[in-house]
Amino acid sequence: MDTYWLPDRGTAESFWEHEWNKHGTCINTLSPTCYGDSYNTGDEVIDFFNRAVSLFQTLDTYKALAAAGITPSTEKTYSSQEIQDALSAVTGSEVVLGCQRGSLNQAWYSFNVQGSLQTGSFVPTSPAGKGGRGTCPRNGIRYLPKSGGGDDGDDEL
Repeated sequence: MDTYWLPDRGTAESFWEHEWNKHGTCINTLSPTCYGDSYNTGDEVIDFFNRAVSLFQTLDTYKALAAAGITPSTEKTYSSQEIQDALSAVTGSEVVLGCQRGSLNQAWYSFNVQGSLQTGSFVPTSPAGKGGRGTCPRNGIRYLPKSGGGDDGDDEL
């Protein structure tokens, strides 16, 4: 998690606590019997974070954007359709785009779980709830370098 899932502000511990409280508690509703005889208190927490990180590793948003010619820049802007096309290529499903002050800062991928939550497959699906609306404008989206530096394309969202 120190490599793949760090906050852009605040401490890692408070960020991970927030993520567990907002997203991980669904796995906490599983009965310990779902784990069989080998269940130890807290196994669901470890499973949640392991699954989240392993799934993240399959979703290389930065490479998908770069492959489509969408690179961090302080000058260029992109349409939501250009970004959507690049990112939906990752899973084959629509992605919800999040912007703050006109700058891309989040991409939400949606999945259904096939099989066990702990060991099942995550199958891409159309976004539920948000319905693909996101918070980005149709045009003029900035994809800024993370460091605020140049246009070398090495910076991340």
